[in-house]
Amino acid sequence: MVETSKSGPGRVVILGAGPAGLAVGHELSVNGTKVTVLERNDYVGGLCRTIDDDGYKFDLGGHRWFTKNEALNRWFRRLMDGEYVMVDRVSRIYSGGKFFNYPINFGDIVRNTSLLTVLHAGLSFLRASFGQVMHPDKPITNMRDAYTAQFGAKLYDMFFRVYSEKVWGQPCEELSADWVDQRSKGLSIWSLVGNALSQSNTKAVSLVDEFMYPRDGYVRIPERMAEDIVSHGNEVRLGTTVSRILFHGPSDFEVFYRTGDQEVTIRTDAVASTIPLGILARIIEPACDDTVRAAAQALRFRDLITVNIRLKRDQVTPDTWIYVQDEAILFGRMHEPKNWSRAMVPDDEHTSLVLECFCSRGDHIWEMSDEAIVERCLHDLVDKLGFFEAHEAVGSSVVRTIQAYPVYDLQYKANMAVVQDYLQQFTGLHKVGRGGAFRYNNADHSIEMGLLLGRHLLGDEIDPMAVNTESEYHEEIRSAEPNRDHYLDGEAPSEDTVS
Repeated sequence: MVETSKSGPGRVVILGAGPAGLAVGHELSVNGTKVTVLERNDYVGGLCRTIDDDGYKFDLGGHRWFTKNEALNRWFRRLMDGEYVMVDRVSRIYSGGKFFNYPINFGDIVRNTSLLTVLHAGLSFLRASFGQVMHPDKPITNMRDAYTAQFGAKLYDMFFRVYSEKVWGQPCEELSADWVDQRSKGLSIWSLVGNALSQSNTKAVSLVDEFMYPRDGYVRIPERMAEDIVSHGNEVRLGTTVSRILFHGPSDFEVFYRTGDQEVTIRTDAVASTIPLGILARIIEPACDDTVRAAAQALRFRDLITVNIRLKRDQVTPDTWIYVQDEAILFGRMHEPKNWSRAMVPDDEHTSLVLECFCSRGDHIWEMSDEAIVERCLHDLVDKLGFFEAHEAVGSSVVRTIQAYPVYDLQYKANMAVVQDYLQQFTGLHKVGRGGAFRYNNADHSIEMGLLLGRHLLGDEIDPMAVNTESEYHEEIRSAEPNRDHYLDGEAPSEDTVS
């Protein structure tokens, strides 16, 4: 079946109803542009998904709302008026059988370790700093060297190596330094000490200790955007799998997708894609050559298994996240949804723990049965961490998610360049979001990128790809932060509307 009644100038087809795609659609919809969003799943949100497990709600990983762009915060408050809560950030790293504050706190390291360890950490940092002074032109190419340059070899091994290798499934020596630059640029021992010594200075750098969160789970953000898109007369079509995109010429595309056993096509002026970059290059026509196809196939993603453990207990820890720097424990990160919002559990006498098991399809973790994964996680929680008694666990669920995290291996940048060079010939094709841009965005980054792409499509001379390229640590707040206030702005709701 060929759909023709809705084609014409001013139409944009968006591939994917995750945060980035819906943000594009939201900005275009509120400005009168015709939009169709296609989503292969039967739900919106992508990785920003909230599962209801017998009254225990949990996100896939736990996503906070934090951005240094106050204009974007105002946009969020308008969108989520009356639906968000403020959450105190309490995050720790479990390493060597002890818990350390995260972001790393210099005083905490002194209190929690021996004098010998502190001296070792200090000397290894000085050694790394001296090496950079002596060899300033020596490139830092891999993750190990990047973390070592920031913190020294001892703190790298204590706080970053194991967790990073769990997330990515390969040694840090085989992963690009770009990920470290993107996530912790500007953070080092010196900045941590400076932050500790300057708490009374209001103009100094501070680390994020509070964030906003949708009361009923993070999925409410994409759901709200989807509701607004539909209320403006546009469509979010679920259960639709895009099979190919035919390029007829500049700003003239035909998108083919399947819904049930029927194939449908849409003619459109522009395509905004959030699907994995390597897949996009292989489904657009005219088809790519073998060089581009090989580069596209080399852009890999890590997958994720999320385990929710339901508990007859009022609380396990006060944390929002715990990062597990222990090779013997299956999961890499844990959060307790009740600590984010009381609405995430059925009553005050119960809580739950959400565990992230990083993996790749076909590896030993992915091949474990759901029952085996739950049994192993319970063993780690009860016998190794001592968080609760086995009889307090009253149920569990397991969710498997593919293509969760773009892998920054040592070849990713060269492969991206080949793919991007090929795709730039298709005038009117735009890439956005974590998968579409092959960039490890936080959810707020993807939403901002989508909003800016919406403004770009409306004619503003702005670059959506500038988002998440700042040269500062993501969790530092300075006295003056730049505003990228290009999307629809206005007065935020008053604070007394927050619930």
